[in-house]
Amino acid sequence: MRADFNMTVSAQYAPVSDSHNRWLGRILSIFATLMLCACSAMKTGYQQGDRLAYWWIDHYVDVSDAQEPPTREAIARFFAWHRQAQLPEISALLAQARNQVQQPVSPAAIAQFQEASQRLARQSFEQAIPDVADLLLTLTPAQIDRMEKKLDESNTKYRKKFLSGSAEERESARFDKVMDYAKLIYGSFSDEQEKAIHAALAPTLQGAQARYAERLRRQEEWLSLARQVQQTHPPKAQVVELLRRYGDHWQHPPGQVRATSYEANNQAGVALAATIANLTTPKQKAHAVERFQKWIDDTHSLMRERQGNTAQAANR
Repeated sequence: MRADFNMTVSAQYAPVSDSHNRWLGRILSIFATLMLCACSAMKTGYQQGDRLAYWWIDHYVDVSDAQEPPTREAIARFFAWHRQAQLPEISALLAQARNQVQQPVSPAAIAQFQEASQRLARQSFEQAIPDVADLLLTLTPAQIDRMEKKLDESNTKYRKKFLSGSAEERESARFDKVMDYAKLIYGSFSDEQEKAIHAALAPTLQGAQARYAERLRRQEEWLSLARQVQQTHPPKAQVVELLRRYGDHWQHPPGQVRATSYEANNQAGVALAATIANLTTPKQKAHAVERFQKWIDDTHSLMRERQGNTAQAANR
């Protein structure tokens, strides 16, 4: 599902992860763990994921007293499933990225990691759909209005940062975002390297308005779905199908114009990520290997925690 729906398992293409907005990953905040590999404190973030996920959902819909227990239970179920079903695969993908980052990186290699992460993200989405459907069936008009308001606030901040001001200011904001991801993986960059990255940024800048337009379309589709469910209160099975269709549209925007724009932005992000990776020095590559290994160690530690908890529960 492209960067919005991926967990950035290969942070060597992390600049791609900002090519589209992350609304679905956010509104379905129990997927927060899918992006924790882009966080320098992955283990800590994962361990707090259930609380962060609940906080995020509450921020957008103001969870009622009646909604709180099933929402927390749904989040707990998701994390229990994810720890068992996906952490091992995430660890394997991180190991592949660690090995790949030591070599010249092709756009095809980045696309391969992207495809793998999208597959895992869609599995996570499918796992959560029944619980998301339950929540949607309980939303009130006021909660949906609040969700729309919060989205508008987010869009205002996005426009201010990436779409307003002079061309130089917009370019600087995008460049800073890209470099934040790049430095997370590779450490510091020389002035010469930053100039080369800046020069390679043009295609992503050209797609800025198209990315924002896609962001708005996805939000509109989500709000329309939520209002349809609230107003008609269809059977849960129908809500599940609506959510699956929304996920399909997220992966493959409908209509030739949207699909073409989406793919162009995707390719621009992949190309930029490959450029950054291939500009790095042996010292920077070693930094990236160390970073990936730390995340791999974190996933192994988290899996051991689960095994330990399971054993304790069995002995009670």
